[in-house]
Amino acid sequence: MIDFKDFGIEDNVRYLEYVKRCIQIPSNGSPLIAFGYKKKLKLLRGYEAELCWHKFFIDDAEFWAAPVGDWDNIDWQAVFATHVPPETVFFAVPEYLVEIWKRELGEKVLVEDQRDNWDYLLDLKRLVSLEGNKLKSFRKAKKAFEKNYDYEIEVITPKIFDELYAFQSSAEEDIKQRVENHLIEAQEDDDNFSFALNHWEDFKNLFGFVIRVEGRIVAYCLDEQINETTSFGLFAKANYDFKGANQFAYWYDAKINLERGILTTNIMDDAGEENLRSFKEHLTSDMLKKYFVTTKG
Repeated sequence: MIDFKDFGIEDNVRYLEYVKRCIQIPSNGSPLIAFGYKKKLKLLRGYEAELCWHKFFIDDAEFWAAPVGDWDNIDWQAVFATHVPPETVFFAVPEYLVEIWKRELGEKVLVEDQRDNWDYLLDLKRLVSLEGNKLKSFRKAKKAFEKNYDYEIEVITPKIFDELYAFQSSAEEDIKQRVENHLIEAQEDDDNFSFALNHWEDFKNLFGFVIRVEGRIVAYCLDEQINETTSFGLFAKANYDFKGANQFAYWYDAKINLERGILTTNIMDDAGEENLRSFKEHLTSDMLKKYFVTTKG
């Protein structure tokens, strides 16, 4: 069986090597998100059979995360027989791995859709160019911001953390007032953002910027680079009193990521929030589908 243990930030380097071997990297595979939820979910980690495994608990119910590693070169029949107990429930398993399991394990696994946790993938070249009718309204809002405001861009550094956190907290309060049925998700986002700032020096792959108008922060983006061409868009907020600030922030984030050599940014799931889903569906052209998978006895 797998020896699940507590883990520290120093394990990040080893964990990332396993993540980089995955054909699809889901947002819940983010090293920072893992640490952000570690205490709340009693998250444990183990290494076995050339894979990295996690299990966690929600209201005392046990779940496993999709194992990360080189999925194509694993003997899944042997791995499941040796290391995975019957009735194990895997959370947010990427579509590519689901197809492998269905092919190699057949009726030994039960697959259920998990739409609220599907990730949205940004093609950065497409977003920077803003071509096509689908992005017409986005393009218009971005240009309006550039025309109407005298803005400045500032890279996120520890010297602006207090100011940035105050902006984040204000934005989350606005979300809580507008979306009453997603208060838990808003609070979790705020907690994880605070964790990111408090451990900025521990994570060597975080980067981002704020947008200022008359010295005041009106938007920000904070990303986590996973490999040479992929990043997670972990956090992004805008003050909607400044028309087009949100669209300009996403466009500028895509621009600087592309200049860094990154081609795709995973901007996370929508947690079932209707307005966020509509915005992300409009913005992206591809999704990383994820599923619940339960092993049968």
